[in-house]
Formats: sequence, C-alpha cells, structure tokens
Amino acid sequence: MQDILTKIRENTFFEIFVISLIVISSILIGVKTYDSVPQNIIDGIAAFDYGVTLIFLFEILIRILAERRRIDFFKSGWNVFDFTIIVISAIPTSLFESVLILRMLRLIRVLRLITFVPQFKIIINSIFLSIPRVFYVLLFMFINFYIFAVAGVTFFAEVNEYNWGNVGLAMLTLFQIATLEAWPDLLNEAMAYNSFSWVFFVTFIIINGLILMNMIIGVIIDVVVRENDTELPENISLLKNIEARLGKIEEKLN
Repeated sequence: MQDILTKIRENTFFEIFVISLIVISSILIGVKTYDSVPQNIIDGIAAFDYGVTLIFLFEILIRILAERRRIDFFKSGWNVFDFTIIVISAIPTSLFESVLILRMLRLIRVLRLITFVPQFKIIINSIFLSIPRVFYVLLFMFINFYIFAVAGVTFFAEVNEYNWGNVGLAMLTLFQIATLEAWPDLLNEAMAYNSFSWVFFVTFIIINGLILMNMIIGVIIDVVVRENDTELPENISLLKNIEARLGKIEEKLN
C-alpha cells in the first residue's frame, strides 16, 4: 500500500494536476471579484472551490501516508509550510462574515506553488540566507535616512511642513524620493526656496536610491548564484547514480 502511495506522490502527472488546480482556483477567486458575474457562475465556483479543498486534503494525506514514518513528513520545513497552507485554506467559511477574510484564506493556496517549483524554493531560500548580510545594508541605509531626514527638516520645514514638518514625515518623503516617485516635484518646490537644494536631493538619491539599493539586490543575487552552485554537484551526483542503476539493469537484461 505504501509503495502505491509513494508512486502516486512522485508521479509527474499527479503534480501537474495539483499545480493546475492551484492555478485555476486562484484565477476563479479573481473572477468572483467582478460584479457582472452571474450568480449561477458564482455558485459553481463555490462548489468547485469546495471540491479543490477536498482534493488538497486528500493529496496531503497521501504524502503523509507515503512516508515510512509519518512524523518524517513534518521534518521538512517545506512540508510543514504546505500542510499549514492547506489547513488554513480548509477552515470552514461559515466561521467568518468578512468576504475579504474568505478570499484571503482561499488565495493563500497560491503559495503552494512554491513547494512544487524548485526555482521558487531557491529564491525563497536565498532571501532567508541573505537576511544577515542585507540587515547591515538596511541598517546603514536607515542611518543615512535619519541623517538626511534631520537635514531635510532643518532646510525645508518652512517650504512644505506636510512633507518636512518632522523627522517622521521627512523619512516618509525620503522613501518616496528613494523610489524616484515624483521627486522632481519636491525638488522644484525646494529649488524655489533655495537654488542649491538640488545638492541635497541628488546626493541622497545617489547614496540611497542607487548605491545602497543596488547593494541589496547584489547581495541577494550573489546568494542565489551560490545556491545554484551548491545544488549543481548534487544534481550531477544524482544523474550519475541513475546512470549507474540503468547500466546494471541493462547488464541483467543482457
């Protein structure tokens, strides 16, 4: 029985079927947001949603029973993540009155794609592995933000109190500038007050918007590359083992 469950779990078509259900159910959640959708279609989508939930519960049960020791299933962080998502999405809708909560509980099933697509796992792992290195870049960026915020309040509080009235408002304004969102308007407003205001804006954008932001991206990319390099020898070793087994089978057949 366990061998059958293992074959089902490792079957490629079974995985494709589950992934297809995840994508379709997510699309249908978006369809339900349109007011023009007829009620009979809404009811059909709701019935399909219940069916998908039951299939997902059945699928996770197969994966648990396929393990020689049931507890081994929960030793993998990705399995725990997948199990948690399924349990959350299976919470009865009658417990909630908010339509927003109901949609979010169903939409969270999209995250299951992460556990089925290896490339997604690499990205997520890389993000977590890069946190210690990114933290120090963010800390340095925060210090820069604070220094420029105090300077901004000092220089531009009289120009626009809404944007530069205090350090908190100034940091929010600087975040807008760092994303290059409508920063020329803020610059022109400050330039009307002081023609040398461009030095403040250009310096801030170069340090925080260009250098430090690109450093964060560079750190994450470096970790992604390292993760791929780490998995490459494992994949080569796996292919060699498969090739050796196929060679032994061929010898026995001959």
